Amino acid sequence: VLNTSQKIVPPLMTILRHESGIDSQANNLRERCLDVIQIIENVVCTHDPYDMNSKDSDGISSDGNGIVPSAFFERNEISWRGRIKPENAKEAYDNVSNAASNLIEAIAVDFWGTLNPNDMNSAMETKSPIVQDIFNNLIALKQVPLWAKDNKEKYYHPRDRNGKLLRNRYTTARVEDAVSTYVEACDVAAVSVCSVLSKLSETLCETGHLPAISQAAHINLILSTATQHAAHANYLGWGMAEIVERRNENNNDSFEFKNVWPYWMDKSECVLNSFTLDGMFILTAPNMSGKSTIMRSAAAAALLTNSGLCAPLEKGSKIPRFDNIFVRGASSDIPSENKSAFGAEMQDIAALLRACGDQSLVFVDELGRGTSPTDGAALAGAVLEEMSERGMKGVFATHLHSILELPLTEKAIANIVQKRMETSEDSWMYKIVDGVCTDSMAFKTAAKFGIPERIIERAKGLSSHVTTPVYDSTRTSSSDEIIHSFEKEESGDQVNEAMSIVESVSGESAAHIPPNWTPPPSLEGNSVVYVMYVKNGFYVGETDSLAQRIRQHRSRSGWSDGTTIAVRVEGGKTNARNLESLLIREFASAGLPLLSVKDGQKIRPRNRQM
Repeated sequence: VLNTSQKIVPPLMTILRHESGIDSQANNLRERCLDVIQIIENVVCTHDPYDMNSKDSDGISSDGNGIVPSAFFERNEISWRGRIKPENAKEAYDNVSNAASNLIEAIAVDFWGTLNPNDMNSAMETKSPIVQDIFNNLIALKQVPLWAKDNKEKYYHPRDRNGKLLRNRYTTARVEDAVSTYVEACDVAAVSVCSVLSKLSETLCETGHLPAISQAAHINLILSTATQHAAHANYLGWGMAEIVERRNENNNDSFEFKNVWPYWMDKSECVLNSFTLDGMFILTAPNMSGKSTIMRSAAAAALLTNSGLCAPLEKGSKIPRFDNIFVRGASSDIPSENKSAFGAEMQDIAALLRACGDQSLVFVDELGRGTSPTDGAALAGAVLEEMSERGMKGVFATHLHSILELPLTEKAIANIVQKRMETSEDSWMYKIVDGVCTDSMAFKTAAKFGIPERIIERAKGLSSHVTTPVYDSTRTSSSDEIIHSFEKEESGDQVNEAMSIVESVSGESAAHIPPNWTPPPSLEGNSVVYVMYVKNGFYVGETDSLAQRIRQHRSRSGWSDGTTIAVRVEGGKTNARNLESLLIREFASAGLPLLSVKDGQKIRPRNRQM
């Protein structure tokens, strides 16, 4: 953990100073934040407010016998309970407690027919006669109690919030006064809580803690974003490319994409591509072979890497910094701006030529297809020549094969690399390799999308009047695996014993996740067995999404302070479930308290289909 902090903190502080506009050092910021935390924790409720075992418990009022509907208390107290520690507004809290007790007693006597609220066995009513009016925030009866025949006169119709008589409801003066007093006490408590929080804000301002709070908010946002990105990237199998600095002014650097794939697709469904981008690729390929896809994939990977983020590629990729990343794809006409599709295309290329140079990465897809083949090829050739002479790197994809025969300058040719998308026996391989492809496979594509056979045959007959040269070469690629590791921390004796058992049974290092901490991103997207210590007991489980499962557990009452031990399991869900069962048995044998032993009863065969 210390080594990781030494690597992360300096660049993190650089980002923080830039984002917040406030200069600070890590140790100084830490001390100021600890001071702020102490001030805030003296006022604000930082634990589960409904944990009745806590000395600072702040649960909603209740009589325990169902005399008053719990929903009534909740409606009036939920907005202010659990926000501050009760001692900071003791008078207001005591008034609510006393008013709630008087209300319970009044309703028990007048509505339930008992003289002792603590002894409901003597009540005249066997089931609740009470009706809660949410809109008017009152409690009443549907009818005068039969047992109150000697005191019927004390029951009358209450009024709603507009003063209108509610003729189908009944109450008594005692209950009505008790309800009014209780609601008023709750309103005062809400105001008191807001006042305490306002005073806390003033204290933080007056003591000069706002800069630390601002920087803490910034650093929390940065770390939360980075953590969520890393977790999701790990789930998707994305890797981190190395950002390489340019070594010379002649821009002779090359960079490598290792097993890149489309960012919008799952890695398991894709053909991975590896290539070294050491110039301006002129990419020729059949229709539907993936040339536009590989351009978008490479552009997205370069942009994400230059942003310091993970990308859909594998470890070992090397990408330099670029001053511009320009992607020019297919377009349509824009009648509102008086532009044809070709006009919009030329405007984009003009912007590219103005903005990009030898430090730029550019992707141009099928330039010149919006005009005649002759003029389109000539314009495309001239643009390709200009980009190559300037030393730009990128991909120039085209179906205008006559570009290959144009007499481009030697300087341009020196920076151009011929690439093609591989095909095999009239099928698409979706791999980028060296060479040239002049077979568009247009007839196969046309048939695939429903063009009548007679038209395709006629097209083949007409195509015999045109001949094109064919070039061929191949290149293979290799891949690396991303291996993640994590470290463990220390906790209490039982947690340490539990961690020892987990590591002994699994044979792997376990991660210790303290309360309120986010699980290591390296565990996302893998089968994981976890042990959560809550309420003096252990809960053992398995999941493929640890962060989501821990959030679900922590949302349960009394589980928010649970500490977690987690270990990654190779081999999928079946192995994870087997390890879960083994751990439950080992915990039971070691005498550790378990909250559930349900999943410790059966070991599943590894070849079983789940």
